[in-house]
Amino acid sequence: MANSELNQFLENVDEKVLECTICFKRLQNPKSLNCLHSFCLACLEDCVKTKGELICPTCSKSYPIPESGLQKLPPNTFLNNLLETIEQFSGKDQITCACKKREAAIYYCQDCKQYLCSTCSEYHNDFRLFANHKLHSVEDLRLMSPIQKASLHPPQCLLHSKPLEFYCVNCTTPVCVNCTIMDHNAWEGKHKPISISKAFQTFKETSAELEKAANDCKNKLQDGLKAVTQIATKLGQSKDIIMKDIDNHVQELVRKIKENGDKIKNEVETIYKKKKKVNDAQMDELGTTISDINTKLFFLNQLLKSDEVTAMQSSERVITALKDRINELPKTEPDDNGYIRFLINKQQLTSLQQIDIGNVTQVRADCLTLEGEEYVIQGQTVIVKVIKTDECEMHASQLKATWTHPTGETNITQVEEDDKGNYLVRGKFTSPGVCKLDVRVNDEPIKESPMMIKVEKEGLVNTININQINGRDIVKYKDDCFLVSCETNEILKYRQSGEYIGKVSLPQGVKVYRMFKINNGNIAFSDSGNKCIKICDMNGQVIKSIGEEVLQNPVGIHVDRASNTVYVADTHDCVFTFDSDSGKMLRRIGGNQGQLSRATDITLYGGYILVLGYCNSRLQLFDNEGRFMRLLVTKGDENGKVIGPRGVVVDEDDNILISSQHKIQLFSSEGHFIKRIDKPEDGIKFPQGISIISYHPRRVAVANYSCKTVQIFNY
Repeated sequence: MANSELNQFLENVDEKVLECTICFKRLQNPKSLNCLHSFCLACLEDCVKTKGELICPTCSKSYPIPESGLQKLPPNTFLNNLLETIEQFSGKDQITCACKKREAAIYYCQDCKQYLCSTCSEYHNDFRLFANHKLHSVEDLRLMSPIQKASLHPPQCLLHSKPLEFYCVNCTTPVCVNCTIMDHNAWEGKHKPISISKAFQTFKETSAELEKAANDCKNKLQDGLKAVTQIATKLGQSKDIIMKDIDNHVQELVRKIKENGDKIKNEVETIYKKKKKVNDAQMDELGTTISDINTKLFFLNQLLKSDEVTAMQSSERVITALKDRINELPKTEPDDNGYIRFLINKQQLTSLQQIDIGNVTQVRADCLTLEGEEYVIQGQTVIVKVIKTDECEMHASQLKATWTHPTGETNITQVEEDDKGNYLVRGKFTSPGVCKLDVRVNDEPIKESPMMIKVEKEGLVNTININQINGRDIVKYKDDCFLVSCETNEILKYRQSGEYIGKVSLPQGVKVYRMFKINNGNIAFSDSGNKCIKICDMNGQVIKSIGEEVLQNPVGIHVDRASNTVYVADTHDCVFTFDSDSGKMLRRIGGNQGQLSRATDITLYGGYILVLGYCNSRLQLFDNEGRFMRLLVTKGDENGKVIGPRGVVVDEDDNILISSQHKIQLFSSEGHFIKRIDKPEDGIKFPQGISIISYHPRRVAVANYSCKTVQIFNY
């Protein structure tokens, strides 16, 4: 009978919980560490003697050794109760009374902790001293669960032998009523005793959230284990396929290259073992973590089912241990991709003198990433980079790049390698729509492949009304934002969509004409009201003024970011340069040289100075010393020439864009006409400032002065 009851009892208990992981036997005098792992006291003492420190054999966490020795480590009350219950069942064929007659017991006294026969139970009931004792029939006792049996004897205070009816929040331990008066009194401010029931309720609420988090964590770990297991299977399959490929290839070669084939197979085995070791280690780690969480959840669930005192004796350590385990999860994504590659050296088949049949490689598609722009204009060259990680060793020839045009046409293109070791893929498209770039290595797509790139039409994109004010200039401020000046003390802010998003207000009397964004995000502008150059921040605070009493009518402005030199086109037939920091004038270009006539705008490219002349309608080239070099664009109403030019800018391809009467034109760096950007029906009349606001796609904005609009063009 006892054996069957013991077996039934053990069916509801995880045997691993009762086993010491050091000696692999049932726990003897178990001691519990803060991580909630329990071991035999003797086993822990042996470990400390060997290592010289207290380290948990299960999770390797280190703990201080108590001053009075390991026997002062806290016991695991729950485990002790289970072990005591097992001890009661073990070795007993029949439960007998505690009296000398040793007759069959029919009752068990919960308070006396003794089994009673029918005679003793009658005597027991007759004594007033035992009137409040609680008796359980042996049959009822047999029907109790392990937790119910262990709960018959809740722990009592070791100091006062009284029930533990309170819980000290500060000390995180159950206490008796005497303790609340003597050692854990609240009036000193160092202790906060509350009822054990209230503490247990708080514990239940905390446990509910923690249990959910732990289960979510366990599910994530199980998903990770499943993914790694699948990768391990795929790795084995990949190995088998590669081995067959190697065998098939080696069979085509003469006997002399057999040794090299065996050598490469050994390399595959080495890589496989290395990669398998990674997978095995990760599977073991994930499995161990899941098992550990299950153990801690078992303790948590058992505490929730036990009496309040027993639960609160271990609640803090259970919660802390489970939280620590959740916060220290191993990586759940597979550390390996499950592939081994064999690159066949086909060229060497033609020469039996060369026995190099190929190379085994671990090149993975996930160590390569496509990086490029999302938008381009018809005819604009697309350059997409293939970014590789440091551990990736490969050649550009191993990459296969395929473009799919908006028309559906496909073509395979060569992957280039630049002088910096970057891999580049180039493309150009004449039709608007969406093109696709697919880059693969060993027939497997790399990261971000395929990449979709939108090819936009050339021409007018948007016309923005600027509140019935004549716009003078435009400058790009952020990715999607630009600033508009209107020769007032306000700078307007817009998005490319046309949405007005605010303004920068400057002091009265300031008139912002042309602008330039400098390195620190501040704006340099020509102030036509005060005939100088000013620099302000985006809060409207004027930081400095430059060129006062020197400039007569400043218009166009350009700041060389490298030298902090400010270039100013003055309509008094001059260009001035100033040091941005000191405000000192550095040079004056024009004047008596007779080359300039009402300079309206200025820009730089390749160390040269480009100056627009309004009256003589031409674009002139000067060297960095201010010496006239030659004319780039001359006066005329036909395409390729200009009348009354107002704005000039150079794009990243060194192309020159000029706004002049009735049109916007694109020229090469040598001044050769490329195309007209606007169409006659777009309504360009007297454009002023011009600014590149995007390079991918190539996009320019112009202040259409007479129409009180800003117009944006793809070009």
